[in-house]
Amino acid sequence: MSEETLAICLSLFKLDLGITHDLRDEIFINRLKSTETELVSKPIDLSKETAEDIQLIVDYALWQYRKRQEDVGLSRNLQFRIHNRVIQKVGANDAQS
Repeated sequence: MSEETLAICLSLFKLDLGITHDLRDEIFINRLKSTETELVSKPIDLSKETAEDIQLIVDYALWQYRKRQEDVGLSRNLQFRIHNRVIQKVGANDAQS
């Protein structure tokens, strides 16, 4: 993830949480980077850094942050978005073969 994309993700992440200070930025940046790594390992292609890519990273990181102390399943919205991305990648690979 480029520095510019990371800055956008961090801004959106903090905006959603209603945080304006930068005291927890290192924690949030680490959360965003680990979220990207986890999504890429699913495998989801985030190389284009589109608005959809950024929003998926932010939404998934927010879910992880908010639910970190609870044993709650992933929201259906995120499940569908991640599943659709995995299918898109597999479909694109099959089309190239």
